[in-house]
Amino acid sequence: MIAKKKINIYDVARIANVSTATVSRVLNNQSSVSPETRRKVQEAIKQLNYRPSAIARGLVLKHTKTVGILATDITAPNYARTACAMERELFQICYNAILCNTGGSIENNKTYLQMLVNLGVCGIICIGSVFKNTLQETLMLSEFSHVPFVLSHCQIPADNTYSVVIDEMHGVQLCVEHLKEKGHKDILYVKDADTYSGERKKAAFKENMARLGLPITDKSIFNTYRSFEGGIAVVKEILASGARFSAIIFGDDITAAGGLFALKKAGYKVPQDVAIIGYNNSPSSICCDPQLTTVDNKTDIMGNLSVKLLQTVIEGKETTRLLSVTPELIVREST
Repeated sequence: MIAKKKINIYDVARIANVSTATVSRVLNNQSSVSPETRRKVQEAIKQLNYRPSAIARGLVLKHTKTVGILATDITAPNYARTACAMERELFQICYNAILCNTGGSIENNKTYLQMLVNLGVCGIICIGSVFKNTLQETLMLSEFSHVPFVLSHCQIPADNTYSVVIDEMHGVQLCVEHLKEKGHKDILYVKDADTYSGERKKAAFKENMARLGLPITDKSIFNTYRSFEGGIAVVKEILASGARFSAIIFGDDITAAGGLFALKKAGYKVPQDVAIIGYNNSPSSICCDPQLTTVDNKTDIMGNLSVKLLQTVIEGKETTRLLSVTPELIVREST
């Protein structure tokens, strides 16, 4: 069977007896085309049943109206909601989105970045502070210098990078202040991600405990991995350590959900015996019994602002390099 030849912009230009640049101007509804020429091009498009590729059309115009979105784990609720908000906002402004789920390794991150640049995307958005190390290396390479990057949750000092960040220091501050108001002194923090964001939240915990005159020792901070199982494991470690505690702040809701499960299994009542706070206001926080007090990272706002910022850069308008979003403490039954 002989494959049918794919119609392209050159075929339209040949039938209409115009240049490919003229075809592109008609496709993008530019005014610098005479009515007669526009009619000929439109008739050729209809005759050939031509469906222009957004990327191919953009390569002619030097503007693909296609944006790459990188996430390390799209199954994580926080990343999924942010990516969904970005795709929805891109659709509203008639941009295409290519969503890449990198898996998190530095080599995979680099591979996906190179693929997006080769495809000719007009900008890239990276979701999560985990991309900080990858981009610090990659953006030094000349082939990436012409592509604008918007980083969600981190900052890098490079000419082609812009950032939308959540004030995580303030988020943790809200947690510690809330627990102190509830009468808690022996508060623990569970760090469940080895990322820039994870380090910032841990630093904010130590800073605010000291600021409020609350005790902090070498048994005030525990480490685990972000998952339900990670929450179970770290609570078992906390109980075995002999640490004093009446409240625990977890770095993510799913980890807090596992911690809640383990505490209840060990005979603790929440919040009567121990208060629990999660982070990210994900669906995990309301599936628990009791429902979790948590920090809302405003994922929809983060996604929308990231797209608007990138659009402003792509269109050559004056803009800021940094936008900051303020989180909100959502108080529920676990405190």
